Amino acid sequence: MHNKKLKYYTGNYDQYVKTRLELEENQMKRFHWEQDQIAHMKNYIARFGHGSAKLARQAQSKEKTLQKMMASGLTERVVSDKTLSFYFPPCGKIPPPVIMVQNVSFKYTKDGPCIYNNLEFGIDLDTRVALVGPNGAGKSTLLKLLTGELLPTDGMIRKHSHVKIGRYHQHLQEQLDLDLSPLEYMMKCYPEIKEKEEMRKIIGRYGLTGKQQVSPIRNLSDGQKCRVCLAWLAWQNPHMLFLDEPTNHLDIETIDALADAINEFEGGMMLVSHDFRLIQQVAQEIWVCEKQTITKWPGDILAYKEHLKSKLVGEEPQLSRRAHNV
Repeated sequence: MHNKKLKYYTGNYDQYVKTRLELEENQMKRFHWEQDQIAHMKNYIARFGHGSAKLARQAQSKEKTLQKMMASGLTERVVSDKTLSFYFPPCGKIPPPVIMVQNVSFKYTKDGPCIYNNLEFGIDLDTRVALVGPNGAGKSTLLKLLTGELLPTDGMIRKHSHVKIGRYHQHLQEQLDLDLSPLEYMMKCYPEIKEKEEMRKIIGRYGLTGKQQVSPIRNLSDGQKCRVCLAWLAWQNPHMLFLDEPTNHLDIETIDALADAINEFEGGMMLVSHDFRLIQQVAQEIWVCEKQTITKWPGDILAYKEHLKSKLVGEEPQLSRRAHNV
């Protein structure tokens, strides 16, 4: 959807971006050529329309050409999409280690299955990690352990005394006061910002503009509510961002703006996401959560994706044999 028109593109997102940029470049070349032709013909008509018979006829000919151009439809100027510029404020430096995980094991109940066994690792402000692995392996659980929402069954998690952690998760919307507008909610959460215009500029960076800023939050779409949560999280001014499926309800433009903001962020980041494209944009390391432990993947997320595909291909013959035996 662009300029209130729906257009289909083939290929993946990167191919779409390349194709669209080429089309828009050609469109602008055509637009400028047409505008130059129109200006030239209008100037000629104005100068010679009332001159000698020969010049007047030429002027009339150009006027007919101009009318035909106008009637057949002119090329439109390319109108850029509204650009978002998400922003995580500077968090300041704190010396490592920021968070140390020492011999940590965890299970939800005494007799329940062990989710993690003897974890040992550290994370700092330069951490850029994506957590991957099968559903139920404990990716979200790990983030809750690191924030202190859950306590280890055994072992210890040591955090720097000044570290501030911001965790984004799918239930964050539940903390929003639906009767307040985004502007009122943010002013309530951050009373140190006295001027409404200053707060308007802040939440405007997260794609909430005009009436969206002053409408009750309950009237906003899920994507717009997510943007309120991201604005709130950013202005908590965390040293560490723990992002659990942050792309739910967000469009591609918003996800790209989020990726840019993460890459500009001074602090550390741990990400849980099924969006491999976002992971490719922001993660420097891939950690696989599986079989009660965490293993650093030796390649990037695309290599991990190919690994998953090869595993599925290898399992298909086994599944067929099992089905045949049954």
